[in-house]
Amino acid sequence: MLRGAVMTKWAIRAGLALAVLALVSFTGITAYVVERFHASRPVMSGALALDGLGGTARIARDANGVAHIAGESDADVFFALGFTHASERFFQMDTARRFVRGRLAELAGADLIAEDARTRTLGLEQLTQDVTARLSVPMRAAVEAYTAGVNARLAQGRPAPEYILLRARPEAWSVEDSAAMVVFLAHYLAMGADEDMERARLEAMLSPQRLTEFMTGYPDWAPVQLHDDDIRDAFGPVRVRPLPAPQDALSQADNPPGSNAWVVSGGHSATGRPLLANDPHLGLSTPSMWYLTRLELSNGPVIGASLPGAPFIVLGRNAHGAWGFTNTGFDVIDHIARPRDGLETTGRTEIIHVRGRRDPVEITVKETPEGPVLDPAWFDLSGFPSDTAVVRRSVVTHPDNRVADGVFAIMQSTGWEDFVEAGRGWTAPMQNMLYAGVDGTTGYATAGLLPLRDEDGDWTGFIAFEDLPRIVNPRGGVIVSANNKIASDAYPFPLPGQFDPYRAARIESLLAERELHDIASFKAMQMDVTSEHARRLLPVLLSATPESQLGVSALARLERWDGTLDADGPEGLIFSAWLRVLSAAIWMDELGPAGSWFVQPRRVFLDEVLTGEASHWCDDVRTDEIETCAVTAGLALDAAMAETAALFGRNIDAWRWGEAHQARFAHPLSDIPVFGRMFETRTPVPGDGSTVNVHHFSYASGNYDSVHAANFRAVYDLADLNRSRFMTAPGQSGHPLSPHFRDLAERWAAGESFEIRDDWSPSDPPEGVKLLTLTGR
Repeated sequence: MLRGAVMTKWAIRAGLALAVLALVSFTGITAYVVERFHASRPVMSGALALDGLGGTARIARDANGVAHIAGESDADVFFALGFTHASERFFQMDTARRFVRGRLAELAGADLIAEDARTRTLGLEQLTQDVTARLSVPMRAAVEAYTAGVNARLAQGRPAPEYILLRARPEAWSVEDSAAMVVFLAHYLAMGADEDMERARLEAMLSPQRLTEFMTGYPDWAPVQLHDDDIRDAFGPVRVRPLPAPQDALSQADNPPGSNAWVVSGGHSATGRPLLANDPHLGLSTPSMWYLTRLELSNGPVIGASLPGAPFIVLGRNAHGAWGFTNTGFDVIDHIARPRDGLETTGRTEIIHVRGRRDPVEITVKETPEGPVLDPAWFDLSGFPSDTAVVRRSVVTHPDNRVADGVFAIMQSTGWEDFVEAGRGWTAPMQNMLYAGVDGTTGYATAGLLPLRDEDGDWTGFIAFEDLPRIVNPRGGVIVSANNKIASDAYPFPLPGQFDPYRAARIESLLAERELHDIASFKAMQMDVTSEHARRLLPVLLSATPESQLGVSALARLERWDGTLDADGPEGLIFSAWLRVLSAAIWMDELGPAGSWFVQPRRVFLDEVLTGEASHWCDDVRTDEIETCAVTAGLALDAAMAETAALFGRNIDAWRWGEAHQARFAHPLSDIPVFGRMFETRTPVPGDGSTVNVHHFSYASGNYDSVHAANFRAVYDLADLNRSRFMTAPGQSGHPLSPHFRDLAERWAAGESFEIRDDWSPSDPPEGVKLLTLTGR
């Protein structure tokens, strides 16, 4: 699903860019546009009287652009948060709600009809209505106050600069639009669909043995998040249950990009109190998905990463504890080929309005009791039999979604039991939830709907909330969650999904290097760029037999390399270029026409080929000779170095990984002439997709731009929560003329961070803080 979400983001960006290009080509670059850009900048100081505000609220922005918000009531605080989000991020909010509700074509034209048709098919609009209907009274009150704040900003006019270029007017915000933000996260993070698509495309190309090898299982050497002793403490002896997981839902490796979190008890901390680190890995964008803020509520401060469009802080801390999330990787979406004959369906009609067209587009969606039928006009169903109906079965659209109330309850939690109970009613996305309390408690929980499957893969129910993986105060005092497998077979239920072993292995190694940790050591771990994957492969790669002088010289550099992908050396570029070519050499000959779908890293499979039992994949099946891995790796190194020299010159010593490998914070309008550069931010970075400081690049892109990384980092010190450290990028504001548009990007890349303290009042801020006072009228 993350892979699909990345493709969705690029499609939206391309569609919006084309819409602006068409308009700019007619209107030209005028003084009017420049003036309107300046007029739309966020108001950061002074006083405003606004409709809809019951009392007084204060927004104090510190030197990093973080908004510290207080008010006479919680409703005033949420109003001010809505006003702030709309001031800094409304275009981001608007495109997200339009995506969920299938209304992008209304803004950007015909190029996004297909995107709207897909989200309409999946039923995300209906889910938005379901989420809205299930909001509790306190949650609805918060959303209504937030919505009033958003609309108060829109009522002032002077919309975000994107609307000036699009020649469009933003629509008012609604409670349903905030519910759509919950749906957006569920859709973006839920997994399983990609694996079904992959298997369908591969089954026609590979033998059963080769298919099993390519869809590599989770390796035996890799760490799990919850240790067996802790599982037995929580669940008792292993209970044998008649719930076999079908072959296509076993735990697999090569998980798409994910996140890191780890927590240690006071016994492993220099202060004697827990430490918790969290850095979620998501698509890099301008602006970031997150907006850092401090809310002073009636039950105390809540500080961390808020989600523009919604009135809550998803990741952060309050006065009682801190929490961090990573994606579980659980398989909660199935794409199933069903015989068309006798398939029970109903139909619903969806009307898509399109900018620039008088007549809307009408589509008919067929629904089955399991889920919608995917129409090949809108979905690429290559690999599935053409005479079948492909049905999508997903927990994402389960109507009982109460995630908004769950996040709201976490914000108000006063301890571990509150934190766990907040997950009741959570459906999707399933997250690994790590917790640390000021009382010394540490724990792991997950919440959501994890399907139980029979031998045919049909769903028979869900694991009960009480039986989901959960431990408190583990024996070893350490929990590491880096999208690795959650538990071994000691846990009594199947845990199908995709998992990543390398970052967790590196984190565990770094934790073991010191007896006691502190904020500085946790920050250093978050910036670590030594690749466990590279270390495992190097002994085999060094036996390669390149034939070119460049290849021989590059191999000599790697003989002295420790697997650290620094930005200021050539080794990261040599290794990355080599693996991109080597990966294609190993599996493209077997995959044939399906190969275009697999131009991507498959690290665990490559590991198994080079160090395990699958070395026969090194042979090129298109030739009569039998190529060994040393030969294939040598030829790949020669080809990779020739390509790299063409781009960066033949002097390997002058190559710099950071010159080639830059974090690209793309914006929907990045690609338009003249204005595009104003919206985009770039900065050199180290690492790759296997390092703790993760920076994924796309093999298919033809470049090394980092497009998926930690867009939020936090380290929480439970001995003194005001010493906790935070960072996001590229900046807090989404307005290109704001001083906080990209001011954090280079600091983020360098590993810097800052405090967000709660020991001063927004009504009497320190020197240098900009204060905006809001009053009702």
